[in-house]
Amino acid sequence: MRRATQISGLALLLSLCCAAARAESVGNVGAVNQSARGAPPGQAARTLSLGASVENRERIETDADGSAQIVFRDTSTMTVGRNSQVTVDRFIYNGDASAGSQAVSLAKGAMRFIGGGVSHEGGANVRLPTASIGLRGGSALFETNSSCGGDLIVLLYGAAQVTTAQGTFTLTRPGYGVCICANVFSDPMLIPSSWLEEIGLRLSSGPTQTGGALAPPQNQQANRGLGPSRPPTGLAEGEATDWLDGLGLVWGGSAVVQSRGAVLNMPAPPPPAPPPSSQ
Repeated sequence: MRRATQISGLALLLSLCCAAARAESVGNVGAVNQSARGAPPGQAARTLSLGASVENRERIETDADGSAQIVFRDTSTMTVGRNSQVTVDRFIYNGDASAGSQAVSLAKGAMRFIGGGVSHEGGANVRLPTASIGLRGGSALFETNSSCGGDLIVLLYGAAQVTTAQGTFTLTRPGYGVCICANVFSDPMLIPSSWLEEIGLRLSSGPTQTGGALAPPQNQQANRGLGPSRPPTGLAEGEATDWLDGLGLVWGGSAVVQSRGAVLNMPAPPPPAPPPSSQ
């Protein structure tokens, strides 16, 4: 009887340890408009709230009024647009970006990814139904069933290595992207501003939405937060620049959420040193 009790206790301890491992936080909700829901592995879907923890293998879904921005522990951010479904496939980061790994999957809808520490070491990967994209030190937009007639990938800055069943190529010019349909990708092209505006509307808060903030952030706040981090144009002399107007819709304001998420993910400060002994 005693041995059976010990075995039962050990099994309970192991199950608790496994549950704790599954519940490891990989980041926080930096902004959210309803309806947006998250389903951690093995758990029922829950309504996402500002500051809530996000776990490995959590699936995030939004409806026509929903959007969410997730800030990971390496300060990378992922914005999930309206009518979208994204899964955090893997996130490993213990403060050492060179040993980190990050992968997310966009099953449908639109998403913006801004790389953090892991991305700068080449460990970030985004999966679409038709392609796998490795991001290095960069940011990109993704949309399934887009205006191009297939899955759209737009590089904002950095580099993106795109792999399909037909081969691999690398995007290096900001504002350029490819359309993938039936595993066949187009030549890299300068993305029309109208396409960027369409994605921007899916990623932005609606007229009465604030992303969970008490008041909507102002452009001045976003610009102050962005600092020198704006993407370079990368355009040749005389090349069209109308896409930059559309880019502002999907770029501006992200730093406000990034800043809040960085605070939420910041490790607790060390306790104050004890006062000097009077002896």
